[in-house]
Amino acid sequence: MPTKTPAMPDSKLEHNIAFQMASIIYRLDQDLRDTILRKLDLTYVHFRVLQYLYEKDGQKIGDIATAIVVRQPVLSRVIDQMEERALVKRRADPSDNRLMRVYLSAKGKARYKEAWPPAHAMIDDSLRNFDQQEQDTLLRLLSKMAGNIFN
Repeated sequence: MPTKTPAMPDSKLEHNIAFQMASIIYRLDQDLRDTILRKLDLTYVHFRVLQYLYEKDGQKIGDIATAIVVRQPVLSRVIDQMEERALVKRRADPSDNRLMRVYLSAKGKARYKEAWPPAHAMIDDSLRNFDQQEQDTLLRLLSKMAGNIFN
């Protein structure tokens, strides 16, 4: 008796949530790089590190890597670059000298403050047809999805 092959899930791109999300992120990334980040001599990963440290300064590289979804060896090289550009500084953890923490420098904080308003404007523009309830729902659903992936 022949076995029944399971039906292939809908593969149309317009129904593929991951494809849609990636397309949105890549487009925002390109637009951000082509405008403010290039002027500030920042990469998108630099921006993400600055953004994370602006909210949670003094983090371990592993924690930053997890938060911004970058492999730790890659992030270590990025932090080296950022340190050379005086955007961040590494210091030993006060409670354990074996651990290093990364802190925003004054220059890094200033660069982030300069980059964030245009980045925020791009996000606002992408949500211009959403009312506040739709924006809140989207954020809630994305947070729920992130919880499924990261937990």
